[in-house]
Amino acid sequence: MTITFTNAVVEDDGYGVEVNGRSLEAIISTALGTRLGDKGGYNSGLPKFKANSCDVTVTITPHPTECLICTDKGDELFHSVKEMEECKSEQFQKENAEADPEE
Repeated sequence: MTITFTNAVVEDDGYGVEVNGRSLEAIISTALGTRLGDKGGYNSGLPKFKANSCDVTVTITPHPTECLICTDKGDELFHSVKEMEECKSEQFQKENAEADPEE
């Protein structure tokens, strides 16, 4: 069995890893067939999984989130919304100052 998530949202607040809002434990148990929704455990009627020799690998590789914003003309490239807002604010202030030099 292989479970792979690409670009998943992963959180752990000390109570266990969640992937895309679901407990990793629940995801694995569901994939093994030992859990179905909230149904699982001794009296669930679902099978039990046991292996005396099993390889288990968990790899969590965070990658940086990249944001690229390109203007319609393609002459401006921003790496964050904040960077774009600051630049546009400066441009807006310049344009207003040029249009109404008395302010």
